[in-house]
Amino acid sequence: MSGEYVLPSQENIVLSGDAVRRLLGCGSGDAALLYLHILSHGGRFDPAGAAGDIHRTQAQVEEALQVLSRVGLVSVRERAAAPALERPEELPQYTPGQIEREISQGGVFPALVRDVQKELGSQLSSEGLMTLFGIYDYLRLPPEVILMLVNHCVSQCEERYGAGRRPSMRYVEKAAYIWEREGIFSIDAAESYIRRQGELKAGERELAPVLGITGRPLSATERKYLDSWTQMGFRAETVGMAYDRTVTNTGRLAWRYMDSILKSWHAKGLHTPEEIAAGDPPPGFRKAEGKAPARPAGGENRVTAEDLARMRRKIEEMRGEGNES
Repeated sequence: MSGEYVLPSQENIVLSGDAVRRLLGCGSGDAALLYLHILSHGGRFDPAGAAGDIHRTQAQVEEALQVLSRVGLVSVRERAAAPALERPEELPQYTPGQIEREISQGGVFPALVRDVQKELGSQLSSEGLMTLFGIYDYLRLPPEVILMLVNHCVSQCEERYGAGRRPSMRYVEKAAYIWEREGIFSIDAAESYIRRQGELKAGERELAPVLGITGRPLSATERKYLDSWTQMGFRAETVGMAYDRTVTNTGRLAWRYMDSILKSWHAKGLHTPEEIAAGDPPPGFRKAEGKAPARPAGGENRVTAEDLARMRRKIEEMRGEGNES
């Protein structure tokens, strides 16, 4: 629509004609947004803060920064190296007055409060409101991402403790720090993260019974191993083979030993029982004391179909025992 528009004059940010020409010439909207962010912060640049401010991922921010550097609009000021300090996972201390003013002014935050309270099914306490405002103001997660975060936390809480259970805002805060570190500042990034978490959960449910873990939650260390094996692409049958070798060689479930077996298979590109049977057969099928092992009919040094069938039956028996307990 043509016409004359009046711009707000609360704060003036001056762009030179040369800067405008360079921004238009680079053809990157993300670069233009990042340049305005840097100007509004007096030249200071923090990747996480910038990502939240312009609603982009940190990877997109880094790419935009490279564009600005390439067209000569930003340069890095050399300064003495300082030890990297990890930001404590503690939100700023807001006052009830600050929160009341933020809500009374209208806009995005009051709407966010209403939507979060609807997700949680209860009114937020003063402390809960401060936590929510910290996630919005300090961690700079966009409102739509915060809603997805809260919804994800509700799903996790119901899965762990039963239908109708709701997470505390402290639980939501811890999850928010994880999302902030992962650079989850968009709906697409949130959906991708939630999908990956669902895949890991499915892997845990599939692999845990193979190891005899049933009727209790996984420990943090157990979850770390199972998630790693799922990400490598291993399924129950192959993990069962690694478990069998581990117990045979050590007499117990030795997590590091079993992990080394699976990492070795992964490095060799062996992920199915058939691939492992051909590429890394059990010790009984290898050369011993300089003598060649007996070859089965057909002349091939390999595990037979009967061996694989026996392993599958063993895994099914273990799963059945787990379901009965």
